[in-house]
Amino acid sequence: MPQNHMDEGLEARVEKLRQEYGELLNDKVLYRIALEEGESNMTSTKKIADFENREEVSAVVKVTRINDTRTFQKRTGGEGRVRNIEVEDETGTCRLTLWDDDVNLPEDMNIQIGTQLKLTDCYTKQTDFGLDVSKGRRGKIEIE
Repeated sequence: MPQNHMDEGLEARVEKLRQEYGELLNDKVLYRIALEEGESNMTSTKKIADFENREEVSAVVKVTRINDTRTFQKRTGGEGRVRNIEVEDETGTCRLTLWDDDVNLPEDMNIQIGTQLKLTDCYTKQTDFGLDVSKGRRGKIEIE
């Protein structure tokens, strides 16, 4: 059994791992994995007000506006696509910028105004319009 009762999600993570791995892993190993997952999620999660330029962030945000997709000419040639989603948390607002293949995520994932999103390992960049967050190569956008 876990020593740390303050982590309410620990039992849920252990149960999810138990379902995923069945009898392959014993409880001691499942708790260790669940604790490590919880620590990595806790340390990397930030609030919008704490975002800085050019950093990797994870956050939970709420969609407040979904803009239309725009096309543009890439400097390297060819056509690119971009789409901005305005998001907020209790500390502020910013833009989530979707590029090229990701511009269809709102439709593909049924994202609407009010949808809570979990951004994991996304990148920030200061622009003329404020701070933008984009998925990058390794980032993930999921419905919370």
